[in-house]
Amino acid sequence: MARRSGLVFILSVVFLGLFVAAPAGGETPAPPASSIYVYSSQSALLDTDVPVRRVSVARPEIADVIVISPRQMLIVGKSPGTTTLVYWSLEGITTVIDVVVDPNLDKVRTDLGNIAPGETFEVTTSGDSLILSGTVSNERVQTRLVKAAKVYSNNVVDLLKAVKLEQVLLQIRVAEINRSLAKELGMTLLLQGSIDGNLFRGFVNPPGSFTSFEGSLRGPLGPDASFSDLTNVFVSKASGTTQFAALLRVLESKGALKTLSEPNLVVATGDEGKFLVGGEFPVVIASAAGSGAAASVEYKEFGISLEFKPVIVPNGDIYMKITQEVSELDFANGVTISGFQLPALTSRKAESGLQLADGQTFVLAGLIDSKITKTVSKIPILGDIPFVGALFRNSRYNKAETELMVMVTPKIVRPLNQEEIPALPTEMMMQKETSPRLFP
Repeated sequence: MARRSGLVFILSVVFLGLFVAAPAGGETPAPPASSIYVYSSQSALLDTDVPVRRVSVARPEIADVIVISPRQMLIVGKSPGTTTLVYWSLEGITTVIDVVVDPNLDKVRTDLGNIAPGETFEVTTSGDSLILSGTVSNERVQTRLVKAAKVYSNNVVDLLKAVKLEQVLLQIRVAEINRSLAKELGMTLLLQGSIDGNLFRGFVNPPGSFTSFEGSLRGPLGPDASFSDLTNVFVSKASGTTQFAALLRVLESKGALKTLSEPNLVVATGDEGKFLVGGEFPVVIASAAGSGAAASVEYKEFGISLEFKPVIVPNGDIYMKITQEVSELDFANGVTISGFQLPALTSRKAESGLQLADGQTFVLAGLIDSKITKTVSKIPILGDIPFVGALFRNSRYNKAETELMVMVTPKIVRPLNQEEIPALPTEMMMQKETSPRLFP
């Protein structure tokens, strides 16, 4: 019994010694974690009860820490989210703190409200995400708000809804210029100057020269003005005046310009609009059907084709992608299949893209068509005699050049409410006729 009691006493002493020495061989377990909250792009001071020997941050992209003194640290919030801050004391005691970085919603709401005044939307958070919800007037405001919100958070959830889809009115004028007659008139379409403070600009590939805009409109046609042999026009105006239209009327009155069409198109931003002046011609397509052959007819478009794709950018300008094509039927190079004569197409195509302000006008030109005609004047009978007849007839070759010009003025429009619709002139006349008379 005595030997067993002594053995139990020795084992108890050994286990007790192991239990007491265990903390000396490792670090003290960390106490339960606490939390500290800080706004993004701001800082907060953290005071410790013991001197700090080492500091570590789990996600430095969310928060950073600066040790000011052994008992004080500065926590800097970088981006919304949650991370862990761990620091060790001189005695090896570990402390764990959860750092929660939130966006300053009051500041975010104020800044976004200044960017889009008058709009109704909400700004909330969920975890490290910034949520935008509500309704805004158009897609431009929505894009601007989402872009601005990304300054405060990398994770922006866009739940905004645009109430109205913005639309663009395209005022188009298609004209054909008789270049030969314009040269005789001594005029040029590419002018630079100002009238009543309205600035006009233009450029032309050499050879060519600029002339006074005011002289062309208000004075006689000067002989010093020239018409460029290579015409690529871009005209912009600084105000909504009609001086450029006045210049076109001068050309039209002199017979140098002929208006082919003046359509108006309304296209939603981001959608495509198409305009065609011309027609369609049939194309016969043969296909095998059983023991014989079958023919089907398809129609192809030809003429003056314009395709537009306007996009309203956030600053209110309009970006336009334009495709312009002029095609004509060419029977000389056509083919004949199964007794059907199929004409070829002569096509001229140009693609361009530009950005301009609301109400500005741009001009596309450079599609030139040149034709040579032969006129024969002769003395009857004598002019038809072989060999000798050349002495009694005269041949004259005339070269005619025409250039297609397309002028487009895009404008941002919105539908009118019923009470905003102006009265027609006929309605005013009807009101006058139905008004009571004092005397018969």
